[in-house]
Amino acid sequence: MNLDDSVNSLKAAADPTRLRLLALLAPGESTVGELQEVLEQSQPRVSRHLRILCEGGLADRFRDGQSVYYCLPSDPSTRAFVSVLLGRIPADEQTLTADRDKMATVRRTRAKQAWSDKVVLVESGKALVPGLAADNDLAAAFNEIVGDLGDLLDIGVGTGAVFCHLAPRADSATGVDTAPAMRVVARTRLRDAGLTNCTVRNGDMHKLPFADNSFDTVLLDQVLSLTDKPRVAIREAERVLRRDGRLFVLDRFGAVSRNASGSHGLGELAENQLAVMLAESGLRAGRRRELAGRVPGFALLAALPAIEMGTSTDN
Repeated sequence: MNLDDSVNSLKAAADPTRLRLLALLAPGESTVGELQEVLEQSQPRVSRHLRILCEGGLADRFRDGQSVYYCLPSDPSTRAFVSVLLGRIPADEQTLTADRDKMATVRRTRAKQAWSDKVVLVESGKALVPGLAADNDLAAAFNEIVGDLGDLLDIGVGTGAVFCHLAPRADSATGVDTAPAMRVVARTRLRDAGLTNCTVRNGDMHKLPFADNSFDTVLLDQVLSLTDKPRVAIREAERVLRRDGRLFVLDRFGAVSRNASGSHGLGELAENQLAVMLAESGLRAGRRRELAGRVPGFALLAALPAIEMGTSTDN
């Protein structure tokens, strides 16, 4: 930040309530309602303080359905600036400790309510991974992926189990899902895990809300077998993938289909059909890692730009 930006940021932070807000936003995204509940202040007052933080460059806002979320800016220098400010406050400071505890209670209550929603229960039926322990076979498969993940996109983030496992290896991590309640649960899981490099957004795999060449790693997370437009989803994943990026497909794979150009078979992917669809987007299927102990055909498949397959590893 230049001198003027630094002065404006210091002015924006020079208030007890706004420092409390920064401390609450540092671990993850929050709605005005959640922040209001923790601070026990009126909605207009909390909104005014948030507006000042945004004008001072210390907070960003985005809409998610009917809710408006606030978060720290993604800019590393701004995050470092906030970290220095908060770092001067003792970790056991009574007010901030109470705020953290109350926010944890608020988020878990909302996540519990979201998880009890019928839509979430139906949608979560697709999820074959309730969580990823260190000895989980899927965790082992992801751990075999060489190198950092850079800027990561998880398409179909669901409740965030896979996302939380991968995010520590990413510079930044973005998860998208169309189910609002799923996003609530995922954000709570991220906050509980202490992952601050993540954002969860409303996003349709058929029309992703991101610019071309935005991500180094893209994961199609148990979604291709649920859509009747898998080609569109693959094209969108390839569009936002950087030229030297890696695409992964986590899903159920079925028997080879006689019609390699067939559109889709709901419930599982025919690998030869997937290979055709990947090739149409300039990608080539690499290694397929079977995941033992799960439903038949559940696997993690890697894909790379076709021009790189001759010289790159397929893990």
